[in-house]
Amino acid sequence: MPSDCRRSRAAYAALCVVLAAFAASPALGQSKPLAGDARPASPPLAPLSQPAPSLPLMDVEVPPGSEPLMRGAPDEKDQPVSGYANYGTPQRKEKLPKPYPKPRVYTPRPFAPKNPLPPLEPYRKSSQAKALLKLKPTTQPSSPIPPPVTVAALPTLPPKPKPRRELKPFEPMGVGVGASRVSPFLQLSGGYDDNPNRLAPGTAGKRGSSVIRGDGGFALRSDWSRHSLIADLRMGYALYPDYSPANRPDGAGALVARYDITRDTQIDYKMSFSLDTIRPGAPGLSTGVPDVFVVNRPIVIGATAQPGITHRFGRLLVSLRGGYERVNYENGINNDGTILNLAATSYNGFGGGGRISYEITPDLQPFVEGDVDRRLHDSPVDFNGFYRDSVGFAVRGGAVVNFSELLKGEAGAGYGERNYADPRLTTLRGPIVDASLIYTPSALTTVTLRASTTLNETTLADASGVLTQSYSVEVSHDLLRKLNVTLLGSYFVNDYQGADVFERGYSAGVKLDYKITRTLSLRGSFVHENLATSFPNADYTANTLLLGLRFQL
Repeated sequence: MPSDCRRSRAAYAALCVVLAAFAASPALGQSKPLAGDARPASPPLAPLSQPAPSLPLMDVEVPPGSEPLMRGAPDEKDQPVSGYANYGTPQRKEKLPKPYPKPRVYTPRPFAPKNPLPPLEPYRKSSQAKALLKLKPTTQPSSPIPPPVTVAALPTLPPKPKPRRELKPFEPMGVGVGASRVSPFLQLSGGYDDNPNRLAPGTAGKRGSSVIRGDGGFALRSDWSRHSLIADLRMGYALYPDYSPANRPDGAGALVARYDITRDTQIDYKMSFSLDTIRPGAPGLSTGVPDVFVVNRPIVIGATAQPGITHRFGRLLVSLRGGYERVNYENGINNDGTILNLAATSYNGFGGGGRISYEITPDLQPFVEGDVDRRLHDSPVDFNGFYRDSVGFAVRGGAVVNFSELLKGEAGAGYGERNYADPRLTTLRGPIVDASLIYTPSALTTVTLRASTTLNETTLADASGVLTQSYSVEVSHDLLRKLNVTLLGSYFVNDYQGADVFERGYSAGVKLDYKITRTLSLRGSFVHENLATSFPNADYTANTLLLGLRFQL
């Protein structure tokens, strides 16, 4: 019985092997039907997803060489597909699903500051610094030797930039008064004058004298966001110890104020002041009596005030102004003790005018202006019996220029005329030239040009007035940082119309200014004057030499 069982089991195993081989063969298990064969094709194999029917486990002896057909441990390279129909049949390798992509590892960027710290430098006394110093300029390495790790010296600080050089380092700083700067000054000088009273050669009393001169004054400049105020004043006195009749004061001043009502409307106010003396030999002091002449120097004080308003219409500027003038004369003292009544010729002037200018560019503004005035004397008749009240007018045209710092100022020309109440006095008339230009060819040199024309009063018999034209040039140059030299030159003409008296004069001089400090400077000057006139005994020449100290704040 046991042998029969064993035989039946072996026969059953052999039958399974034959069936498995028959199913695996493509020619036998899946034969292609012939053309025209009506038999239906064999049904397809069971899907892979359907599992093969499980067989009962039996103890079967597997013949040698049949191990690959048995289901056992799967091969990694060629694993058979599960399923009864495909059992033991080699199939294509099943495609596995792609694995998820590996996550990108974030690598932080190295921190790079905007302003990285400069590299460390070796100490000045370290070996590395000494090695760098020994290198010649032509053999310097492309990159400096890095300092050792232990060296923590900070890099050398760059040198501070040099301050800008002041063009005028010795200009006064001034004293702050509110929002303005006031620059006072005082100058004391001494020297020699060979003709203090400007007398003609051979005139009695003509002689030279030492001179002591004092000058003082101030300059005011406002520093306001709106409006403006500028003022200058100078007063002086010349003392001649050896010739006291020639002692005399002099001075000048000006004030310009502006009040801005709106951006286009301004109120202007101008005022000027002058103090001078008349030389004894002047034609206006002539008494008409032989051997009688004035020995003192009568003082003349003049002051003017001009209020006005200016309005801007686009590029067109229209200005209207009024005017008031007051001139006072001091009486003269004759050599015989009599008094020459000059105070009666003092007068008041009233007038007005206007100006129209057009701004072509900010650097060029042409203009046209005119003035009308009337002069009324304290006494209608002077000491020669002439009525000196008069009415005058003047018109002129020109331009205001401001070509950066090279050329700036104002220049104009026109015509003026004055008619007198006395019919015996002819009309005073003539061309008018007024200019004030500053030319700066370099930072060390400044050229100032001035020209002016005035219609002045006189007391000379038969003369209606004096048409005075004056021109001057001033060249200032800095020879050294502390030394400035100034060359002066002027020329003037006085035309006494109606009396056939004509005067021509000139002056030339040089000034030296050595600045010791900002507040103290040493000044010296030499001036030569000459006057030629058709009036008898009125010519003169004079030379003046002065040396002094100037104090300023």
